[in-house]
Amino acid sequence: MFPEIFSKTFSEFFSEFFSEFFSESFSIFLANPAAGFVFCILAGWLFGLLTGMIPGIHVNNIAAVLAGAAGFLYAFGFSPILLSAVILSCAVSHTFHNIIPAIFLGAPGEETVFAVLPGHKLLISGYGLPAVRLSALGSAAAVLFSVLMILPTIWFLSMFYPIFESCMGWILLALSLVVLLSEKKIPKIFFAAIVFLTAGLLGLFAFETESGLDPFLFASSVSVLMPLLSGLFGVPQLILSLFSKSESYESSKTEMQFPSNLFLQNAALGTAAGAFVSWIPGVSSSVAAILAGFFKKNKNAGADQLENIPAAEENELIQAAEYIVIVSAINTANAVFGLLAFFAIGKSRNGAVVSVRDILENAGFPLTAGTFSGEMLELFLLFYIVIILSAFLSYFSTIRAGKFVPRLFQKVDYRKISALTLLLLSVLIFLMCGTYGFAIFIAAVLIGFLPVLLHVHKSHLMGVILFPVMLYFLGLR
Repeated sequence: MFPEIFSKTFSEFFSEFFSEFFSESFSIFLANPAAGFVFCILAGWLFGLLTGMIPGIHVNNIAAVLAGAAGFLYAFGFSPILLSAVILSCAVSHTFHNIIPAIFLGAPGEETVFAVLPGHKLLISGYGLPAVRLSALGSAAAVLFSVLMILPTIWFLSMFYPIFESCMGWILLALSLVVLLSEKKIPKIFFAAIVFLTAGLLGLFAFETESGLDPFLFASSVSVLMPLLSGLFGVPQLILSLFSKSESYESSKTEMQFPSNLFLQNAALGTAAGAFVSWIPGVSSSVAAILAGFFKKNKNAGADQLENIPAAEENELIQAAEYIVIVSAINTANAVFGLLAFFAIGKSRNGAVVSVRDILENAGFPLTAGTFSGEMLELFLLFYIVIILSAFLSYFSTIRAGKFVPRLFQKVDYRKISALTLLLLSVLIFLMCGTYGFAIFIAAVLIGFLPVLLHVHKSHLMGVILFPVMLYFLGLR
């Protein structure tokens, strides 16, 4: 008995043990197409709710784990399509719920970094719950607008993407300069360039040596992006949370008179910006937020929109609410149109879609870019239904969480949550990426503190992907 156990690897024994006791009954449940489909959407929605509300854990972590464990999960009755549905549902759900820590804790992910100051301004004025509601509406609007934009986007990408691809290196260079210049002051631009290039050099080194990863689990689908992005964006915020006590504010106001025409304008602007960056490699939602800022018109909201508030302060609060809507629409649109870009041009521009691509390709699916017919069309429509249903669930759960989370944080020390999250994330990266991947993770964490020390935006850390990709398209690597 004992020799047999110890002759197997841990993952083999773990897989056999659970397969023997649970796979048969679970397979019967997932064998029902409708039940399995609904279960996977609900599972993804729940994963996204958790990743969205716990800074440091990203949808890419969940996607990487599921993609890496695909062979193990197939024994339980999951199919490649059902597993992809979990990842896509998680990706959409995450974009709804990640506004919660940005508003109530001042703890943003990379996608919501530009929502922190507007969110805090609304929170201390008593409009925390209305801010969450506006964010949920902005994300939902992005999904609805995407329905109208599917055909125009497919036409645009099929006609013009080959032209843009030929000069993609210069487009990425221009966008990099726009992001750096958004700091406006010369010293900060200089510090931002240091952050961008330092992260870029780390990314360049990590991608060149990715073959050195030595995972202990799920070796079939390991990516250097997991330790890089977790280290740069997630862990520094978790560590800072350990040494700071979050303030709690009472959200005394449950409604905010936000003009409907202003909401539609900003939701449309955010959706367009998110759709634009979804097909450009290495460009994130925070870059889209910077671009959207150039097109946003700052106008007075008009008198008497908010009760008992001076006109100047009222205008600031309305503008803060506008940014909440824009950032939320960008995040969700980026996830939705990232899937569309994959089917239209065959390019994977975000971590969730990369994992879906790996799962489908390893399963032998004939993925033909730009062919919206037959199996490809059916697959796209099925995945789009996943997005819509996940968005529907996430809209209501985000609003509900906006009411529940502030009360929870008054009872639970957030520093304990941060410590546990940090421990789990570190263990997960060590198991999935090995000792070499963990070393990259530590280096990424150190570089992730640079924006905090130099007082510049976290968005410059996206140089970790943007810089190597830019060099590739410019023919320099």
